[in-house]
Amino acid sequence: MTKTLLVDGDNLFKIGFHGVKEYYHNGNHIGGIFHFVNTLRKFLKEHNYDKVIVFWDGENNSTQRRLLLPQYKENRRSETNELKRQSYDWQKSRIRQYLEDMFIRQICIDKSESDDLIAYYCQISENEQKTIYSGDKDLTQLISDKVSVYYPRTKETYQLGSKIKCDFYEFPHQNIRTYKILSGDKSDNIDGIYYLGEKTLVKLFPELLENTVNVSDILTKAEEMFESDKNNTALKNLLTGKTKSGIFGNEFFEINEKIVDLSNPLITDDAKELVELYYRESLDPDGRGYKNLMKKMMEDGLFKYLPNADDAWINFLTPFMKLTRKEKRNYNTNK
Repeated sequence: MTKTLLVDGDNLFKIGFHGVKEYYHNGNHIGGIFHFVNTLRKFLKEHNYDKVIVFWDGENNSTQRRLLLPQYKENRRSETNELKRQSYDWQKSRIRQYLEDMFIRQICIDKSESDDLIAYYCQISENEQKTIYSGDKDLTQLISDKVSVYYPRTKETYQLGSKIKCDFYEFPHQNIRTYKILSGDKSDNIDGIYYLGEKTLVKLFPELLENTVNVSDILTKAEEMFESDKNNTALKNLLTGKTKSGIFGNEFFEINEKIVDLSNPLITDDAKELVELYYRESLDPDGRGYKNLMKKMMEDGLFKYLPNADDAWINFLTPFMKLTRKEKRNYNTNK
C-alpha cells in the first residue's frame, strides 16, 4: 500500500515565517523557506514516504463558510506591514517552486480551504496509508484505520483509538466533531453555546471522554436533565441554541455542523474533480530535478545555514532524492 504524507502547507509555513526570525540572506528574511524545507527533509528522512502532497488554502478560501456564517474568520489579522506582507508572499511562492523540484505534489484551489481538500483526499484514497502533518486538531476528525495525524507541537502521532487533548481534557478523536460543534472555535470566530465551556460540558456529559457521542445524543440527554433542573443556565442555552450573539435554536446546530464537520467537505464539484485528478496523476519528471533545487537554495542563501561539512548539502538533499527516485519509477511504470 502506498505510504502518503499529506501536509497542511499554510500551517507549516506560518510556524517558520513567524518563528524563525533570525535567518536572512542579502537582507531578505528566509526563515519561512528554511523551516518548511528542513522540516519536510527531517520528516521524510525519519518516515520514508512514497508520495507527498502539500495542500494550500486557495484564494478567497473562506467563501464557502462565510455563506453560512458571515463572521467566519473575520478575527484573523493579515500582515499589516507592507514589507512583511511582501516577504510572506515571496517566501510562500518560493516554497512552492522548491516543492516542484522535490517531486512533491501540491493542491491549491480557489475558494477552498486546505482542511476540506485534505478531507476529500482522505475519502477517495482508499489504497493509501496516510499521515496528515498539521498543528490543526480539527483534522483529527479524519482519523481512521488508514489516516493518522502528526501534531508537530508535541511530536505526537494520533491514530485510531487515540484521545485528543483540547484545553483541559482528552477526548476520543471520534468526539472532536461533536466538541467543536458545541464549543465553537475562537480562532475561526465560530461561536459556541453560551456558558457551556469545556469543563461544564464534561461535567454535564462525562461520557464524551470515553464513548462516541453525537450532538443528537447530547440534546436528548440535555432535555431529560433539564426536566429536573430548570434553573440550569448551560442546559437552557444548549437546548435553545443560545450563543453570545443571540438565540438561534436548531439553526445554531445546523450551521456549526456544516462549518465544522469534515466528513462533508465544503468544496465544489469542480474542486472534487481536481483533487481526484491529483490523486490519480503520476508526476512528469520533465523540468524537475535536484540541480534546479540546488540553484534555488544557493540563490536564497540556505546553504549557509547547513552544518559546516563537505557532505552537508548531500545529506540535506538525500531524503528528497529518494522521493524523486520513487516518483520517477512510478511515472515510468504508468506512462
